[in-house]
Amino acid sequence: MIDLKNSVKKVSRTNVKDFLIENRLLIFLSIMLLIGIFFGSMLINFSDDQLIKFINTLFLSDFKERLSKPLLDVFIASMSSTFIFVLMAFFMGLSVWGVILAPIIPFIRGICVGLCEAYLYTTFGLKGVCFHFLVFLPGIFISSIAVLLITREAIKISNCFYLSLQNSNKISSLSNNIKLYLIHSGSITIIIFISSVIDLLSNVLFSKFFYFNL
Repeated sequence: MIDLKNSVKKVSRTNVKDFLIENRLLIFLSIMLLIGIFFGSMLINFSDDQLIKFINTLFLSDFKERLSKPLLDVFIASMSSTFIFVLMAFFMGLSVWGVILAPIIPFIRGICVGLCEAYLYTTFGLKGVCFHFLVFLPGIFISSIAVLLITREAIKISNCFYLSLQNSNKISSLSNNIKLYLIHSGSITIIIFISSVIDLLSNVLFSKFFYFNL
């Protein structure tokens, strides 16, 4: 019985270790995202009253527009807000500098999310927190996964470009890697679509329970 328990523990540790090794790049990018969220949440403490007022106006204006706009416009706006980060990462992947520059994408994304979270909490208290968890977070969570995945793929293909410059023998395999990159990017676009649908649904279902004013 003891040997069986020890064997299960060894297998579990091996699986966890293998998982961490295989996904070390994705884990690194996730850490960059979390660091960005932390920095974003801290930035609100260094914002003056004028900046808070500006953010407040933007937030309320965007929120009111969400309630009054057609659902298609809300969906497009939600998809566009994530697609910007995805496009940046995609084009970074098509250069040798993407290996260095692409990790900045989830960091910037994290700053935007953290700033939004901190603003809602400091300005509207518990109501702001509830609004974030019910309306914003479902779509943000899934779209952030899309950002992490496209950044990982961008780093991989950028590394292929770099290796092909160093070794001419690898140029032949570069075209296949580019094809895979385009296929994976298309799959990630589907994730963005799903996140926008969820963002739209959460907006329709829960935003009517919140009211914000200046």
